Amino acid sequence: MRILSPAVVLAIVLGTAVATAPSARAAPLPGDCAVAGADSGGATTAHGYRLRFSGGMASPSLHAATVSVKGDGAAATPGRDILDAASVVLLGALTNHHAAGCTPGYFADTVGPVLHGLGADGSYDLAWSSPVIVNGPNRISFRTIHLHLAGAGPDMPVVASLDIQDASTDGQGGLSPVLPQQAHSVFSIPARSIGPLLAAVSGRPAQGVAVPVTIRSLSAQRSDMRLDGSGSAVLTGNPDAASASGHMSMRNLPVLIAAVRAMGQTRVATALILANLVGHHADPGETSWDVAWQGGILTVNQIPLPLR
Repeated sequence: MRILSPAVVLAIVLGTAVATAPSARAAPLPGDCAVAGADSGGATTAHGYRLRFSGGMASPSLHAATVSVKGDGAAATPGRDILDAASVVLLGALTNHHAAGCTPGYFADTVGPVLHGLGADGSYDLAWSSPVIVNGPNRISFRTIHLHLAGAGPDMPVVASLDIQDASTDGQGGLSPVLPQQAHSVFSIPARSIGPLLAAVSGRPAQGVAVPVTIRSLSAQRSDMRLDGSGSAVLTGNPDAASASGHMSMRNLPVLIAAVRAMGQTRVATALILANLVGHHADPGETSWDVAWQGGILTVNQIPLPLR
């Protein structure tokens, strides 16, 4: 399975979680950030949804059969602008694309109502049905992506859970043999500190942003291969400047090594072979490690691995 950097994986979860300050209503999508449209729907649901970063037809795009958002409990359901903001961050995280028009102010204004609802112990659900990400010759599709956000009161961390179902890819990237088909993650995030990070993911890189995140659980599976982990991370919007540490375990690692080797990724295959050698093998089919990500370097049981 492809092991995404901590910043990329967590950025998906951060898509609509918080802002630096609440506002009375959401903000429309700036034209120099992205352009969105739908075939039908209302304020909380869009059918035949499409979004493309500004810059022409070659810019990364997102298409989905349906995108929806709803609030529960004390959380008022926000409108269509939240769907657009969430989709912008999702697309930016999966393609590593930045648009100057996706400013910190836009994200702060748009997700203000969500932050207000989470501060009142509310929760939100966002769902993308049959989403497809297109980035140049590469195309990644999913059956569903579902994000649940739960608040615990003012100034308390937001708990976010993300489910990804039936992922597949085609194109020149050739990631199909190693892309997780299913993934599930649960994180807790300080609400007051994430607004600038959203802009760093999809827009202007923020300076001096450091968001601590607790990774309660993370799992990804493809066929008989399964990755599980937990730990903590500090996100900056730049994978090389981010850091993370925790514990991971992998079932059927030799199958992943064979798949990576068949793709011609010699350096990554070598790193995985070294990880297998230094890992703990309490179960014959499972390998586990203490891991760290710092300065763009992955360290396994205090041994740096040559991923680049």
